[in-house]
Amino acid sequence: MKRETFKERYDFKCPKCKKELWAKPSMMMTQFGNNSGHGTCPDCKTFFHLEITPDIFGERMKAEIWDKWLNKQKRKNKKCVLEEKDEN
Repeated sequence: MKRETFKERYDFKCPKCKKELWAKPSMMMTQFGNNSGHGTCPDCKTFFHLEITPDIFGERMKAEIWDKWLNKQKRKNKKCVLEEKDEN
């Protein structure tokens, strides 16, 4: 679902070294409704996935180490494929 409003920038911490960082929402987030982005920590060089998540204070940017996030996506997709096979 495409959202209408975004903050100018979102603060978050590097998932590895905990350095405080910020990012602006990507064009894919603002124009196409794809809540997915990525970046690299300038200190420890960790590559991470970014997404905007609900929070008790409104919204926040969540950073997750890329390989960890990718493995979750693979497991999620594998589960969907297995469920489809069970239905047939």
